[in-house]
Amino acid sequence: FSSGDLLAATVFPHEPGTNLLRCVAGLGEDAARLRRITISADPDTPEGSGVGAQAFREGKVCVSNDFLNDVRSLPWRESATEGRVGAAAAMPLACNGKNVGVLLVTKREAGSLSEEIVSLLERMAKNISVALDTFEHETSRKRSERAARRLNRMFGAISATNEAILRAKTELELYQLVCDAAVHSGKSLGTVALLAEPGSIWLKAVAATGEIATRITETKFSIDAGNPYGRGVTGEAFRTRKPSVNPDIAANSGPWKDVQRRTGVTACVAVPLIKAEASIGVLLFFVGRSWAADEEIIALFSRIAENVSFALDNFERAAERARLDERKQSLTRMYAALSATNEAIMRAKSRVELYELVCEAVAQGGRFNSVSILLSQAHSDHFAMVASAGPTAHNARRLKVSTSEAHAEGRGVCGTAFRTRRASIANDFVNDPRGNAFQQVIQSDGARSGAAFPLLVEGQPVGVMLFISAE
Repeated sequence: FSSGDLLAATVFPHEPGTNLLRCVAGLGEDAARLRRITISADPDTPEGSGVGAQAFREGKVCVSNDFLNDVRSLPWRESATEGRVGAAAAMPLACNGKNVGVLLVTKREAGSLSEEIVSLLERMAKNISVALDTFEHETSRKRSERAARRLNRMFGAISATNEAILRAKTELELYQLVCDAAVHSGKSLGTVALLAEPGSIWLKAVAATGEIATRITETKFSIDAGNPYGRGVTGEAFRTRKPSVNPDIAANSGPWKDVQRRTGVTACVAVPLIKAEASIGVLLFFVGRSWAADEEIIALFSRIAENVSFALDNFERAAERARLDERKQSLTRMYAALSATNEAIMRAKSRVELYELVCEAVAQGGRFNSVSILLSQAHSDHFAMVASAGPTAHNARRLKVSTSEAHAEGRGVCGTAFRTRRASIANDFVNDPRGNAFQQVIQSDGARSGAAFPLLVEGQPVGVMLFISAE
C-alpha cells in the first residue's frame, strides 16, 4: 500500500460454509469503509454484482476505472461517493488451485488504474496466492507430522495392550493394565474401564489411570437412554456396540458439566467391551480435540477394545475349560471313592469296621473335609455318630444332629434327608438358613457345601451319610 499510491488495499477471504467474503485486513484512507461492507459470491444478490464478487467467481482480475458511475458499484454507491472513490480493482486469491478470496484496491482518481498498474496488482495477488499455498502445505505437513505422532503413540498403546492381554491373570487385572497402557503409551489424559452392574442401569468403574481418573470415577454413567447419565458417549457406545465420540465436552457436557469444569477435559472417546456377543461395559478415553477428530485414532481405540473383548472371551473359554476339568477330576475322585467303598465293604468284618472303612475311603478318594455316618436311635430324636473320617473329622464329631424338625439341629441336610428319604444338598453352607444351628462348626471347619444321603434298610431310614466339602 505504501508503495502503490492507493486509497486502500484490503483482503477479503471467503468465509467457509457461506457465500460471503468479508474484509480481514486493510490499510489506507478507504480501509475503514471497506471493512464495513460485505461481498457476496452469489450473482443473484446486489452484493454479488461488484468487482470483488466477479473476480472471485471468474478467477480473473476485474477493474472499474469509473467506479461511481459503474452499475456494479450501486450497492455501495453512497459510501463510495462519501469516500471519493474514483477507481477500484479486485484480484482473485487462490490456494491449491481454488479461489479463496480477493485482493481489493481503490484509488482516488477515475481512470488511474492503467494496464501497468493492474498487471503489477495481479502479480501481487499471485505472490500472495503462492504464499497461501506455502502456508497450506506447511500446515498440512505439520498436521501430518502430528497425526503420525498420534498414530505412533496409539500403535504403542495397542502393543502395550496386547502385552497386557498376555500378562493378565484375571479380567480386573486386564482392565487396569489396559488403562495403564492407554495413558502411559498412548498418551490418553485418562482412561476408565466401566462395567455394567448386573440387574442395574449403572456402569461401575473397575479400573482407571491418569490424573483425572479419580474425579471421573466419582461421577455417574448409565446404560439407560432414558436417564440423563445414559445420554452421553458411554451409554451410546454400550447400547449401539459402536464407538462414540464427544469432540467438545465443554459444549456437550450434559450432567457432567461440573466434572468437566473441574478436570478441564476437552474430548473423549467411548468404545464398547463385548463378551459373548453382548455389551458388558465401556472403555472411556479422554483425549485432545485433534485426537477425537482423527478417524484413524478412533479406529485404533476400537482395535484396543476389540483386543480386550477377544481376551475376555478367552478368559471365559479358559474358565469353562477349568470348570470342565475340575468336574472331570471330581468325577474321577468319586469313582475312586466308590471303588474304595466297594473294597471296604468286602474287607469289613463288622458293622463298626464297615462304617470306619467306608468313611475313610470316601474322604480320601473324594477329597472331602469329612465324611460321617450318623445312625438313628430307638429312644432318642438325635443321631448317634458312629464313624467320621477326613481332615476335619474332629469338628464333624462335635455335631449334635436331630432327626426331628422340631429341633433347629434337625432342619439341616441330615434331618431333611432322613425324613424325606432323599438326598439333601446345600451348595452354600454359609448362607443357607438350614445350617443356622451349625454355623460355629461350619466356620471352624471351613465348610462351604455339604450333602446328606439317607441310609435305608428294607425301605426304612436308619441313618444318613454326611459329606462336607470346602468347595
